[in-house]
Amino acid sequence: MDKLNGQYPYFEELHHGLLRQVGSGLKVLDVGCGYGQNGAEMMKKNNTVFGVDLSPLAVEKAKKRLTFAAVADFSRPETIPEAIRREKFDLVIFSDILEHVYDPLLLIRNAVPLMKENATLLVSVPNIANWLTRLRLLFGTWDYTVSGMMDRTHIRFFTLKSIKRLITAAGFDVVQVYATPYFLRGLIGIKARNRLFPQSRTGQPAEPEALAANPYYRFYMNYIYRAEAFIANLWKSMFAYQLVITARLNKPSSRS
Repeated sequence: MDKLNGQYPYFEELHHGLLRQVGSGLKVLDVGCGYGQNGAEMMKKNNTVFGVDLSPLAVEKAKKRLTFAAVADFSRPETIPEAIRREKFDLVIFSDILEHVYDPLLLIRNAVPLMKENATLLVSVPNIANWLTRLRLLFGTWDYTVSGMMDRTHIRFFTLKSIKRLITAAGFDVVQVYATPYFLRGLIGIKARNRLFPQSRTGQPAEPEALAANPYYRFYMNYIYRAEAFIANLWKSMFAYQLVITARLNKPSSRS
């Protein structure tokens, strides 16, 4: 079973590249909120955070962390709870969710009626055109894994150009692009994770919080990540692991 079939067998991990784009005092809708770990960080900055996710397992935990969380299929607006549909949001987030759906454009468009005028859209997707995937493809390698860049549940793949084109087609203007790095994570990430957490080989960690609490992971985030991120943002299309897009909703006149 995978997270598209009602489970959520993945480690919790804060998305630092996304969180750095979130301000304070905002009403936020996190689509695909997972366990709510990112939303909980946003709430520390005086934000109100609503979340939806397909996984009942994830939502049960998110309810304890967020202002409001519910199970919903965002591709079907009728499943979105009234508590969310009656709100107008300053910020809507799609964090590493669009690659899991057949019609990502539909998901973004379904968010528009819930957004304030000139609201912000924040999208994170894996960058399939990163240097390591290009190198592997050159040698004929295209192997899926239980998580990461080649997650077995990914059914859409994005480059910098294609995700910007998708967001523009949905009625938004791209304001900024930020890249999370793919150096050590690409080279040894899965191998290190499998050695530290043998159960993750099956994609079902017994303790989702274990990765974030691991001292090796924390050392990487505290002392290596920032330098890698600086380099990755010099050439986003090549060195990005995740492409984090900040976009503004077009004014009604331009959308028409």
